[in-house]
Amino acid sequence: MTVIRKLVSQRSAALAFAVVAGLVLLAVAAPLITWIAGSSPTAFHGDAVDPGLGGLPRGAAGGISARHWLGVEPVNGRDVLARVVYGAQVSLLIAVLATVLSVLLGTALGLVAGFFGGWVDTVIGRTMDLLLSFPSLIFMIALISAAPGTDRRLLLVVVLGFFGWPYVGRIVRGQAMVLARGEFVAAARVLGASRRALLVREVLPNLTGPVLVVATMSIPGYIATEAGLSFLGVGVQAPTPSWGQMIATAVPWYASDPAYFLIPGVFLFVTVLAFNVLGDAVRDALDPRSQRR
Repeated sequence: MTVIRKLVSQRSAALAFAVVAGLVLLAVAAPLITWIAGSSPTAFHGDAVDPGLGGLPRGAAGGISARHWLGVEPVNGRDVLARVVYGAQVSLLIAVLATVLSVLLGTALGLVAGFFGGWVDTVIGRTMDLLLSFPSLIFMIALISAAPGTDRRLLLVVVLGFFGWPYVGRIVRGQAMVLARGEFVAAARVLGASRRALLVREVLPNLTGPVLVVATMSIPGYIATEAGLSFLGVGVQAPTPSWGQMIATAVPWYASDPAYFLIPGVFLFVTVLAFNVLGDAVRDALDPRSQRR
């Protein structure tokens, strides 16, 4: 409750939380929103574009109208609102699942390495160093491109989580090393607690704060990475909507139809910014020493 009060007391944190909550609600309610708007992310609306102008949307601001609240895409006339809200659903789902995977792997391996030390720490620590030394973006592109027949969303979750767990593991390992040498752990050991009990009951609960912070800070990074991979053409594939994919297809049209370029770009920017601000606020609330003076 103290952490929640600290978050609410900060205007920036409260605003960031409201934005994140709104985006999550937008993603969850995507089917309802598109039903109310009367469109879908894959439906073509040929009457909303002008073939005589090379497929530009009819009307001002990218074809914004009572029928298409955020306009339509050039050439095919797909509804931008429908693709934006479903793109939010895809981006948030991939980012959250990748965060869960990386946190689970990083916490488990980092906890074991930091608590036991010795050769266990050496093996896990060198594995972390090896993965951290990889140019992860290049390897992500190579791995995803090498598996074209799989579900790209599932593949993105696995690849992002695989390359992300060493960052979590490093933090957990360091914290576990300190906690394993704490007096409360020594007291529990003297009282006859097993290694499993020490790990689960003594050390792991004290890692909740750092793990929560790193998880919150990981989500915007995964959202941006997914958008970047989709922008490069190796992420989410059409007709499944993605903000990065929308920005990529909007690049040739930004001069003649800036709305189609700006709308997914603004959503991506606001989402990443809100999660970063919220992550900073969570870190400061859990660790007052990290607050900027």
